[in-house]
Amino acid sequence: MQERLTQFLFKYKYLLVIIGILSIYIFNLFIDVMDVDASQYASISMEMTQNGSYLEVYHLRGDYLDKPPLLFWLSAASMNLFGYSNIAYKLPSVLLAILGIYSTFQFARIYYTKKIATYAALMLASTQALFLITNDLRTDTNLMVFVIFSIWQLSLFVRRGTWWNFLLGFTGVALAMMAKGPIGIVTIAFALGTDFIIRKEWKMIFNWRWLIGLAWVAILLLPMTYGLYHQFDLHPEKTAYGIESPSGVRFFYWTQSFGRITGESEWDNGAGYFFFFHSILWDMQPWVLYFILGLVAVIRSYIKGGASSQKEFITLGGFVLTFAALSLSKYKLPHYIFVTFPFAAIIAAKYLLEIRKKWMLYVQAFFNVLFWLVCAFGLIWVFPADSIWLPMVLIGLCILSWMVFFKWKDLPNRIFFSTAITIIGFNLLMSSNFYPNLINRYQTPGKAAKIARMHNKGPGEFYWYSKHSHSLDFYYHGMVPRVPSMFKSLDKGDWVYTDHVGRAYIEESNLPFRKAYILPNYSVTILKIPFLIKETRPATLDTMYIYEKY
Repeated sequence: MQERLTQFLFKYKYLLVIIGILSIYIFNLFIDVMDVDASQYASISMEMTQNGSYLEVYHLRGDYLDKPPLLFWLSAASMNLFGYSNIAYKLPSVLLAILGIYSTFQFARIYYTKKIATYAALMLASTQALFLITNDLRTDTNLMVFVIFSIWQLSLFVRRGTWWNFLLGFTGVALAMMAKGPIGIVTIAFALGTDFIIRKEWKMIFNWRWLIGLAWVAILLLPMTYGLYHQFDLHPEKTAYGIESPSGVRFFYWTQSFGRITGESEWDNGAGYFFFFHSILWDMQPWVLYFILGLVAVIRSYIKGGASSQKEFITLGGFVLTFAALSLSKYKLPHYIFVTFPFAAIIAAKYLLEIRKKWMLYVQAFFNVLFWLVCAFGLIWVFPADSIWLPMVLIGLCILSWMVFFKWKDLPNRIFFSTAITIIGFNLLMSSNFYPNLINRYQTPGKAAKIARMHNKGPGEFYWYSKHSHSLDFYYHGMVPRVPSMFKSLDKGDWVYTDHVGRAYIEESNLPFRKAYILPNYSVTILKIPFLIKETRPATLDTMYIYEKY
C-alpha cells in the first residue's frame, strides 16, 4: 500500500503540486479584503463602476493621485460583470498571476531545461509572496506579471526576430507601466540590458526597432496619460496629496517613482537601505536558501568565466539592478520587491537542481519542521479549527511530506517536493482558517457594513463618525457618509458606526442613541504575539460600536 502511494505521488508529482497551489489561490478569492491598501483599491474600483469615470480616477469623490489605473480598470470590469464581492475584485489579478507563473516557465524554457523551467514556475507559485498577493491584492501582482511576460516575449524576439513577439513584448511594457509606473520599463531594461552589455551585443542595444517599440508603448499609454492630463494638468487650481497645482503626468512618470530616490517625493517611511534584505527572507520562503546560494554561484561563475559562464544574464540583471534601485527609495514596503521574484525563482531552481550536497536536505528539513510546528500552534492556540477535517488534511499532508523526504532517492526531488507539500499545508491553514477567522472576527469596518446591509440600512440610514475605513465602503457597496451636523439631522432608526471617541461624545452629550452592536476590533495587518495567543488576545483589542437613534 505504501509503495503504491509512493509511486502514485512520484508519477503525478507536478500535477498534485499545481492542484495544491491553485486550491490555495481559490481559497484566497473568498477571503475579505484587508485594510488599508487592498480595501482602498477595492473601494476605488467600486466607485469607478458607480461614477463611470475610467480615465479620471476618484476616491471618496475626490481626486486620486497615487497608483496607476490598471488594477482599478480590471477590477471595475470584473465588478460590472459579477457585482461587488471579494471574488470580483481579486479574480482578474489572480488569473494574471497564473499568467506570470506561466511566463516564468516559458522564459526559463528558452535558456534552460524543461525541468529547471518547471521548478522555477512552481517555486514562484509557492513563495509566500505569491500566496500573499493573491490574497492581500496589490498593484505589485500585475506589475510582476507584465514584467516577466514582456521579458519572455522580447527574449523570443531577440532570438527569432518575430514582430508578433516584439509587439506582445512592448504591450507588456505598457501594461507594466499602467500597473505601477516607470518601474515596469526600468526593470525590463535592467534585465535585457544587462544581458546585452555583458555579451557585448551592441547591435542589439542600438537596434532601431526599439524606437518603434517605445512609440507603441506611448500609444498604449495614451488613455492613461490623457486622463491624468485632463484631471490634473488642465486644472492648476487643484491640490492633491498636499501638492499644489500637481501635474498628473509628471507625478506618474517621474515623481512617484524616481522622486523617492531624488527626494522630490515627500514619501519617506524611514526604511533603511537593507530593508529588502530582511523582508525577502520571509517573502521568498520556502526557497530563499537556494536563491541566495544560487545568486552567489551566478556572480562567482561570472567573475571566473565572464560572459561564457552563463546561458543568460537577464535574471541576474533583472534581480540585482532592480533590487538595488528599489533599495535606494526612501519609502519601502515588502511587496515592492515582488517584481524581482520570477528572476529569483529561476536562479533558485537552477541551483537546487544542480546541488549534490546532502547537508542541505537536513537544513531544509529543519525549516519544514518549523512550518509544521507553526501549523500546530495555529490550530491549537490561535484559531482552533471548527471541524476535524482541516486537522486531518494537515496531518495527511505532513505524513506525505515526510514520506517523500525519506522514501524518494533523488536529492533535488526530495528537497523540492517535501518542501512544496509543507508550504501548501501551511498556506492551506492560512487561507482556510487563519485569515477568514482573523478578518471576519476582528476587521470591524467590513463586518459593520455587512451588518448594516443585512438590516437593509440603505443610503441616508448608515453613517460613520470619528473613524472611517475603506472596507466600510466596499462591503456596504457604496460610500458611507460621515455623520452630518453632529448627529442633529439623523432620523429615528439611523445607524452610526464609531469608536471610543464617538461613544464618549454620544454618552456625554446625552444623545438619543443606544448601542446596537459592540464589536471587537484589531488592525489585522499588524500581527503581534499577544494577539495570536487566545489567552492574551482580549487585552490587545479595541472596541467599535454601532449606535442606533431611538
